[in-house]
Amino acid sequence: MKKLAIGCLIVVVLVLVVGGVLGYIFVWRPATAYVASFRQLGELTDIDKQIANKSPFTAPAGNELTQAMVTRFVTVQERMQQSLGARFADMKTKYDELDRLQKAQHRDPSFIEAMGALKDLTTILVVAKRAQVEALNKAAFSLEEYTWVRGRVYNAAGIALSEMDLTRLASAGPQGGGQVQMRRTTDDQVPDRNKELVKPYATRLEQWAPLAFFGL
Repeated sequence: MKKLAIGCLIVVVLVLVVGGVLGYIFVWRPATAYVASFRQLGELTDIDKQIANKSPFTAPAGNELTQAMVTRFVTVQERMQQSLGARFADMKTKYDELDRLQKAQHRDPSFIEAMGALKDLTTILVVAKRAQVEALNKAAFSLEEYTWVRGRVYNAAGIALSEMDLTRLASAGPQGGGQVQMRRTTDDQVPDRNKELVKPYATRLEQWAPLAFFGL
């Protein structure tokens, strides 16, 4: 009887140990990573507040870009890519992963899918956001004007632009899941002037698409 009791105790201890290890690996560690991701994504809103130009933006007649707008936009992209350096490749890998999901299954990623792809990327996104805000201030862009120009530039280049709203994604974390709503900018009437201005940057815009996808 005593041996049986000892045997049962050993089994219980083993179950608790194994359960604790599995719980750490499959529950606690992932949960901790997600919490850290939410915290870092939450920084993006605070960083946006550092944009100096807060003037309201009115789109030009006919939605036509100017050379100055395009030049300033390109400068911001270059600044972000330069700040990221080799880490830009990590961003592109995650972008390709989510882009393949969209095209293969004809749907936006779920909350879990998005966070799974982003959990190793949040530090990079914060670095890119800081570089973006610094570049926006140097180019005298407001966030509203920059967002409008970015949409027109990609439309003129014939690149379908999807954007993940990272701040909304971060706030959705405590509410738990759901579908990630992607923002898309489409314009059937693209002015010829816009196409002409954007044409020299077509190849580089393809390279910068991951920045736009992550709202940068």
